[in-house]
Amino acid sequence: MTSKLLLATLATAAASTVTGAAAQSNVTLYGRVDLSFAQQADATSNKEVRNGSGSRFGLRGSEDLGDGLKAVFHLEHRFNADTGAQNNATRFWEGKSIVGLEGGFGRLTLGREENPAYTLSQNAADPWGGDTVAGNGSIVSGRIGSTRYSDAINYRYSGGGFTFGAQMTEGDGQDDRPYSLGLGYAAGALKLGLGFENPGDADDDWLTLSGSYNFGSFELRGLVGNGSNANGQKHAAWLLAGTMKLGSGELRLSYGQLKNKDLDVVADKQLGLGYHHAMSKRTTLYADLTSEKRDNLPGNRESTGWDIGIKHNF
Repeated sequence: MTSKLLLATLATAAASTVTGAAAQSNVTLYGRVDLSFAQQADATSNKEVRNGSGSRFGLRGSEDLGDGLKAVFHLEHRFNADTGAQNNATRFWEGKSIVGLEGGFGRLTLGREENPAYTLSQNAADPWGGDTVAGNGSIVSGRIGSTRYSDAINYRYSGGGFTFGAQMTEGDGQDDRPYSLGLGYAAGALKLGLGFENPGDADDDWLTLSGSYNFGSFELRGLVGNGSNANGQKHAAWLLAGTMKLGSGELRLSYGQLKNKDLDVVADKQLGLGYHHAMSKRTTLYADLTSEKRDNLPGNRESTGWDIGIKHNF
């Protein structure tokens, strides 16, 4: 997308916001810029300025169609704030690109969207949400699952404390259609998540069960996962984590492991510690430290990672 086309898109969005009141519609522009000075773990020595959590900007909105029915859309661009380059060379709207309808039946959309096993179970267990050098993305996904899929039919329904999500994608052909199912439950301080994902190969699948309990100033989280990769090798994962309010910020801690059971190889064992200090509702300063170990780690890779950064939401 050229800069002129992008500016035209944003201008159209702004105009929609102004005229939306009469049509009972709204458009919201939002985003995040997040940069840190960091050294990644399981990587060669390279202290650098890098994205902490994926800088982004997006547009989302809805139109009231009457009788409880709404048209909805959501577009989200991801970019590398350290260079200004877009995150993916082939997709401008890397984060989301969906349109659909929402009503008493739930929410039905088409397009590129996060999969429900990821949102309702996998990512919910990670205090970092997969962000920064301390994120637990490879453990909660088992190195099998995917964060989001393109060409998808997406369904979501919430009621009675439960949230159900289902996703079916186009895949590579009639017999290769990735799909994902997720179920979440929330009752007071307790949250539970169940997710199942089949990325599309006949032999790969990933099942996770996660949960958390908020004791007030402290929240405990956990996840267990089992499945098989595209080669039919069994993977197993577990994660224990917690967050604690400290001053005007949050202390984060996690420890987990991913193992290839057939090869008897530890693919990832990670300890994470971090403190995220809220300077305001929109601006956060953070520092994270992580130690990663795995079998056959090359000698030229660092086992310890760290970052010091700033995140601003708008």
